[in-house]
Amino acid sequence: MEVSSDFTEKCQQHLLWKSSDRLLIAVSGGVDSMVLLDLIQRLPDTLRPWYGVVHVNHELRAVSMEEERFLKEQCRLKNVPYFSRHWDSKKHPETGVELAARNFRYAFFKETMQVVKATHLLTAHHADDQLETILMRLVRGGQLEGMTGIQAQRPFGIGLLVRPLLHYSKEQIYAYSKARHLDYYEDETNVDLLYTRNRYRQKIAPLLKLENRQVLTHFKDFSADLSDVLFLANQVIQQKSEQILLESKSDFYELDRSVLLSCEPETQRQVLKHILIEKVYHAYPVEMLRKQVEELLGLMTGTKSNAQLDLPDGWKARREYQHFYLEKNKFSESLLLRKERKLLLGQWVSITNGARIGLFQIEANTTSPFEKDEHIWIEPSKVSLPLLIRHRKPGDRMTLKGMDIGHKKIKTILIDQKIPLKAREEMLILTDSLDEIIWLLKYKESRLSIQRETDKIQYILVYQR
Repeated sequence: MEVSSDFTEKCQQHLLWKSSDRLLIAVSGGVDSMVLLDLIQRLPDTLRPWYGVVHVNHELRAVSMEEERFLKEQCRLKNVPYFSRHWDSKKHPETGVELAARNFRYAFFKETMQVVKATHLLTAHHADDQLETILMRLVRGGQLEGMTGIQAQRPFGIGLLVRPLLHYSKEQIYAYSKARHLDYYEDETNVDLLYTRNRYRQKIAPLLKLENRQVLTHFKDFSADLSDVLFLANQVIQQKSEQILLESKSDFYELDRSVLLSCEPETQRQVLKHILIEKVYHAYPVEMLRKQVEELLGLMTGTKSNAQLDLPDGWKARREYQHFYLEKNKFSESLLLRKERKLLLGQWVSITNGARIGLFQIEANTTSPFEKDEHIWIEPSKVSLPLLIRHRKPGDRMTLKGMDIGHKKIKTILIDQKIPLKAREEMLILTDSLDEIIWLLKYKESRLSIQRETDKIQYILVYQR
């Protein structure tokens, strides 16, 4: 089928735009964009909406000014609205010129769309561009979605970015240009092997075409099939992710470990990767995320019921028996209490979440005003003041209430009581000035905790929530 009539049919078949829409065509002056412009001009009146040309002079080549004058004159002769901008050569970066040029170009396109209220931006990417793009992304690596290559359309600015020539090869574009006697400028940098795409275009793509003349069609079909499969897979992944995420905040996520581990290994990996990409790491390379996924699964399935894993950017994964959390490390009140603090007789010391600890002397034959609070009684002669409030340290031991001799490691006590790892990090220990542990706050009392004897003066150690 002749390209022009086939192009018209595809515009109708795929409903790329309506006659009431407004199109901006990105035209460089090269053969691809000049063919696209000509095809739009030749559409039937019922399919050809308002359109204008948008052009960027990158000031990268000696003929850039000549190309701009040529294109501007072509638009004047055909009464086509024309919008252009220069990328000042003085502002070109020393490295990464290709990416910088693309960013400048598309920023201008987006701005112009808003000014003229365009609904579509059209670019002249074609089937050979698709082949090169998929090959480069496969070699470079990245998310599977990227391996679908160039999409026929996607959201852009206030409307859509559309590539109407993706079905056509470079060979067809040249043939159409020749048949229509179109004028265009050939960019000499397209053969410069310093550019990555040119190496694929000049060296690799020709070999593939020699292997199979239908390679462009196969890559086009691969892109379409992979897009379809990913669409279906993402529906399942999204549904499973919603089941597994029990709590979702900007800096804290609780995952249902048992539900995730009941899924197939393939689903486990994809769901975890989805959560990391969508919730935690929005701009990280997928290669790094694959490593994190494997480490998270290792933490979930390991033999340790209480364990944690440090992740990049201050994130932490934490397993507490059947619970599993992803959280951003923050400076909290508890972290500010890592230093020992003194507790004097008759004094309150504020701790986390509005709670406080106090030490008071209760006279003989008097009633304590703190009976409704958590508290322990202490024999004054058995402790050395001031008391100290601190977090646990490696090797901490205490003699438990009811034990006259011997010590038990704090670590063993916490494991026996199945205390979650986060609670272990935040728990407070009260000792006397000789560092004998009196109270593992909220969990265990030491041998120094005694019964109230109303006929004696005693200390009361009080914890108020």
